[in-house]
Amino acid sequence: PLANFSGTYQCSLVEEILKDARIPLVTQYSSGFAIAFGLQSTEGDLGDQVFMVPEDRLQEAKDILCANGVLCDISERLLRRCLTDIVEPLLKNQKQDFDRLIRFVAVNNKETVRAVFQFTIAEEGGEKLLVDLFFMMAQEGSPGLKKLARVLNATMDDDFGKRFLSEANGGAKTTRLSLLDIIPDLPVTSWRIESLAAALRDEDEEIRDAGSEALFAMAGVDYGYEPDAAPDRREAAVQQMLRESGFH
Repeated sequence: PLANFSGTYQCSLVEEILKDARIPLVTQYSSGFAIAFGLQSTEGDLGDQVFMVPEDRLQEAKDILCANGVLCDISERLLRRCLTDIVEPLLKNQKQDFDRLIRFVAVNNKETVRAVFQFTIAEEGGEKLLVDLFFMMAQEGSPGLKKLARVLNATMDDDFGKRFLSEANGGAKTTRLSLLDIIPDLPVTSWRIESLAAALRDEDEEIRDAGSEALFAMAGVDYGYEPDAAPDRREAAVQQMLRESGFH
């Protein structure tokens, strides 16, 4: 095995890079598939796609992916390059261009991305930078939003909650769907429940459907909520959720 990746964008990118290099590639989906790549072993998540190449071309494949900024371990060289070339300029520059950082998050594995986020949040101005990045990634529907949410989790204060509510309730549809997808990863707060309730009551069935999925992922029950049910039945389920969540 060469590596495991998750996300359509990341998998497509890896396939394209290896195809251009004419390296034979076999893929399969795996749960809990352990891979060894460089210095680190990583446990694959459910739905990860495992990439395998011939043993005699394994190092070549690693080198090509590395040259394209796609790795499956925490590479000190890649981290230093990201921090020096991408993060530090963002911290110093008031006119921030997040495009390179968003791409870095999209194409690299969770260990590498988490290390970058953890370094950034410890720097002066780093928390604000990551919060701005969070909402920009939500607006663009970018991969990696859950990784960032988990790093920011302990710092999500009332100001963050107000901004989250504003975007989750009144933002563009892409933004709202992105934020609903990560609701189960957020701390237990009134603004999380409020944004979920608003989605469950929304006029757009796609928003309600995303809210329903978030509700079940968060609570393990759906309180009888069905996105296509009559408004009174939907509202009864929302009221029950609010009561049992202690926010009614």
